[in-house]
Amino acid sequence: MILKLTIGKYIPKNSLIHSLDPRAKLFVVLLQVTSIMLVKDLIGYIIPVSLFIILMIMSKIKPVVYLRSLRSLWFLIVFAAVIQYFVSGFVMSLYIALRLSLIFLFASMYTYTTPPLLTARGIVDILKFFRVSEEKREDFGMMLAISIRFIPILLDEADRIIKAQISRGAKYSEKGLKNKLSAMTSIIIPLLVSSLRKAEELSLALQARKYGIGKRNHYYTLGWTKNDTFYLVLNAVVLFGVVVLRFQ
Repeated sequence: MILKLTIGKYIPKNSLIHSLDPRAKLFVVLLQVTSIMLVKDLIGYIIPVSLFIILMIMSKIKPVVYLRSLRSLWFLIVFAAVIQYFVSGFVMSLYIALRLSLIFLFASMYTYTTPPLLTARGIVDILKFFRVSEEKREDFGMMLAISIRFIPILLDEADRIIKAQISRGAKYSEKGLKNKLSAMTSIIIPLLVSSLRKAEELSLALQARKYGIGKRNHYYTLGWTKNDTFYLVLNAVVLFGVVVLRFQ
């Protein structure tokens, strides 16, 4: 019952993918998802699968880490595939399983190679084009960064609580609704208390740094390079190839 979820976590590596501008990677994720959604047959999946393998090698992150993110979401993938099987048959269920798996893998690659704060910075800069006020942009970016980072923190905390409860003699493998509810209560209540405590600590830390008082400045500035352009063009070419296969 120990929780293992790696999606949402940043894994520091010295790779080309890690060094790319977060804005470029955000646009690329949109291109990748669009490409996956446009694939209409098994042959068409060769292109996004090949792209993922190439980018995975470039990211210098072990394949087992990516597979772990799929293992954490296997129930959702299987559930969607089963529903599609009864609606449209086996082939379509296989398509939906591949589609969801690739989307999760590309999303995992983004979170593994991009720190949450840089993700927030990238979104804040992108929102400039939609004429969103600076104050709203900064607040939205901070909330998003905290949310992304808070998910793995909560899961780690839940993992710690479960281990502590097991060491005290708790048994989570017992059958019966009453036993299951009792086991969940022993996890949820401490997790809720811990979450509130961490939220309060974060609030105090932001206040100590005078967050929200005056105009914000940033220690690091985002810069677009030739590598970002190449990365964006590469994925755009992949999307073009998928579109050609789709409508030929």
